[in-house]
Amino acid sequence: MKNILSWAFGLALLLTLGACSNDDDGPETTFVKLVITEVDMPASFQLGEIYNIPITYQLPDGCTRFETFQIVTLSDTEREIVTIGARKDTGACTEAIVEETETLLFQVLFNQTYTFKFWQGDDANGDPIYLEVQVPVVN
Repeated sequence: MKNILSWAFGLALLLTLGACSNDDDGPETTFVKLVITEVDMPASFQLGEIYNIPITYQLPDGCTRFETFQIVTLSDTEREIVTIGARKDTGACTEAIVEETETLLFQVLFNQTYTFKFWQGDDANGDPIYLEVQVPVVN
């Protein structure tokens, strides 16, 4: 009897696992850069403090949502920031461009002026355009 129950349990488990599929027939997610339109930076930083930096960006259509910030450290006090969106084309995307704002948390670790480069798109040659902001650190 024990063998029959074990065999039945194993068969039920196999059928259950076989019913699960990793194939997703839904739309594929692609990641896109989102144009930053506005940044609300403080006039100065205090060493060791953490700041909430509101960043406004454009969603190009109704199928794209905010995903994350890509932050590249170019030097101790220089950062390149790109807003990344996740796009799922459901076939019913609105074409309206919508502006939204997310907050970037930033901790000041160095007692030097910080330079931020916020991605605002590419020019006609495909070269990136940045909004560059410098923020001094005061004591």
